[in-house]
Amino acid sequence: MKDFALSANLGYLFTEYNLVDAIARAGEAGFKAVECQRPYHMSPSKIRQACEVTGCPMLSINTTKGEKGQFGLSALHDAIPQARQAIDLAIVYAKEIDVKYIHIVSGITSEASAFDTLCSNIDYALERLEGTDVQIIVEPINSYSVPGYFMSTVRRALDVIAKINSHKLGIMFDCFHMLHITGSEKALLDTFKSIKTDVRHIQFAAFPDRNEPNKNSFSFAQLFNNFLVEGYSGYFGAEYKPTGSTEDSLDWMEDF
Repeated sequence: MKDFALSANLGYLFTEYNLVDAIARAGEAGFKAVECQRPYHMSPSKIRQACEVTGCPMLSINTTKGEKGQFGLSALHDAIPQARQAIDLAIVYAKEIDVKYIHIVSGITSEASAFDTLCSNIDYALERLEGTDVQIIVEPINSYSVPGYFMSTVRRALDVIAKINSHKLGIMFDCFHMLHITGSEKALLDTFKSIKTDVRHIQFAAFPDRNEPNKNSFSFAQLFNNFLVEGYSGYFGAEYKPTGSTEDSLDWMEDF
């Protein structure tokens, strides 16, 4: 097996610690990077310092979810000012921490205006990011886990990318969600092959319960070898729910 570059998603892992300590624990456990959905409860300077001391870069952050039940704001026509405030905040953090990707979270909506609203907000984010290396990503999230989520299909993600037409926009390919969306390992791999030039980051967890990756029905290490053969050269982000403490759940890393 190859030595995979693993990232720890700190929205799921090492939640027993504050964010600075979680970054340190991730580095000690052997992760080469971290990602954090919403780091906004801690100053970006403290987060950057922790990443530098640990040697684990912060790969990605999300825009905020908004109010309870919204799961993002960027496709909601009536929330454009709030969505742009969330984008502005994410950009401040991304620049200070040296984050690679901002995940624009679209929200729960079926409004006819949602597609154009999302594209407009992504255009706004890209304009604000001119002159930086920060990129924007969107993530297809399955409708079982988040009913009504706008960015729920690969086709919709590709349509947004085609509309925006920027090399600084790509896809977060979460294997857990993609297994729900595609239905099988083979279909997931075929989907990856068909969109690989747009994939910026990959995440994974056991299907269907989102627990430790070695509780999966197939080997993620073998699947990821196929991704590497197809030209993927980025990190693989562990985004699972530990059945106990995070440290006690890490025996799966031996396969990587």
